[in-house]
Amino acid sequence: MPEPLDPPAEERDDSPYDENGVDRSLVRWMLSLSPTERLAQVQGAIDLIMSVREPPAP
Repeated sequence: MPEPLDPPAEERDDSPYDENGVDRSLVRWMLSLSPTERLAQVQGAIDLIMSVREPPAP
């Protein structure tokens, strides 16, 4: 009897990415944070984006 084939990486639970390409480790990390910590992370990303978009001071 032939050996069963392993499922593709995107179908295994131990794969770092799901079938849509979402990084599961980042999802797990975000879910490990409190709601306040999550908001702080999002605000930090917004602040970074806004600083890059602002024109340089004269």
